[in-house]
Amino acid sequence: MNMNMKHIILPAITVLLLFSTACEEIRTETRSGMIQFTVNYPMQTKVTPSSFETGDAISLYAVEWQDGTQYPLQVGGNFVNNAQLTYDGIAWNATKTIFWGTQPCDFYALYPYQSSVGTVENYPFTLVEDQNMVGGYEQSDLLYAYAENVAVGSTVALNFKHLMSKLVVILVKGPEFDGDIPSDVVAHVYNTSTSCTVDWIKGSVEKEVFGAKSTLTMRKISNDRFEAVIVPQNIEKRTPLIELTMGGIAYLLEYSLSFRPGYVHTVTITLNTSPDQEQIEISIDPSTGNWN
Repeated sequence: MNMNMKHIILPAITVLLLFSTACEEIRTETRSGMIQFTVNYPMQTKVTPSSFETGDAISLYAVEWQDGTQYPLQVGGNFVNNAQLTYDGIAWNATKTIFWGTQPCDFYALYPYQSSVGTVENYPFTLVEDQNMVGGYEQSDLLYAYAENVAVGSTVALNFKHLMSKLVVILVKGPEFDGDIPSDVVAHVYNTSTSCTVDWIKGSVEKEVFGAKSTLTMRKISNDRFEAVIVPQNIEKRTPLIELTMGGIAYLLEYSLSFRPGYVHTVTITLNTSPDQEQIEISIDPSTGNWN
């Protein structure tokens, strides 16, 4: 009986040791396959250079291909589900290290990081109405990146683009304007939809059709330059678009604009009389350029 017992127990111990060794080998191979990222901000301009800053974070999804077949992004059950990547000033690091599997992947990313995502096709997003407050403009500037069929072991390049539209208001002194442009100028954008839905698969946004109209406070770059992130939409001329407040007097400007995704819409406003008068003669010169 004792000899039989020994004969039974020894193989069991051998199997256990083999299993432990196999697990260690797999873990070592996996650790060597950490996914690395390069993250690129949209094209910068000389007027308003921008880039990602330390502490910025993005949402990341990844979907594995299977034997040459591409699979769609889902709200859950993907290879990577809403991982948070944070910039430390040098590199982008995931909260939990992400390793390659055995198949290539499609990568989807959105900035700023969204903590709770209930849908990837109609994800609700709302602009910050006061974009002159600290972080208000940046948190409204929705950026999107997509990298398709990235091979296992490759560095993943996330090249972001702007999903929103941008409005720039520039104040210019006309020949009859006396003195300097006042330092107390505040600019608002009227009658705009600030809510929209995001399609993470297509990389697009649609304004909320029945959403309430709001007033945005533009970010003040200087006394004569203001900027705001706008949900792509059409603004009709019969409603005020821009309000300038200076010297305790508000001036409403009616103008029609078709805000397009990924574009900058610049409105140059020429002031032709002194701001201490009851009225200011204003002329508008609009222009449009690519934001990406």
